[in-house]
Amino acid sequence: MVDKTLNVAMRVWEDLSRTEEERREYEIRLKQILDEQSKKQDRELLEQEMEEMKEQREEMKMEKEELKAENEEIKAKKDKTKKQKEKAEKQKEEAEIKRNEAERKRLEAESALKESAKQTALKMLEQGISRTAILQVTGLTSEQLELIQQEASK
Repeated sequence: MVDKTLNVAMRVWEDLSRTEEERREYEIRLKQILDEQSKKQDRELLEQEMEEMKEQREEMKMEKEELKAENEEIKAKKDKTKKQKEKAEKQKEEAEIKRNEAERKRLEAESALKESAKQTALKMLEQGISRTAILQVTGLTSEQLELIQQEASK
């Protein structure tokens, strides 16, 4: 019916014309229908909540995977940096060893050169060569030559 007032009036008239037994059956049936609708709504809400929770779980899973990938990337960078640092340390140590070795060789060469100059000066002194010539040839200082002469005379 199109007219609401008329529709309501018809329902009221039907309710009044029913017997007590019909009214009870009607109310029982109405309660069953309302209960079923309520259960259906509860079930739909529960299903909706479960779907939302499932979506949230999926999002969290994706975020977890992204974080895991980021963590692995950071770990790889950290390992790479550590290896580079270790390599730099090793190169630094090797360079230090080479510097020390070069310094040791330089000192040995200097010592050998001094010893050679000393031996040359001694031989030249034994042969009676002049002090000036010895100083020019050996590159020794006057003081060094004097010390060599003193050691030789002992």
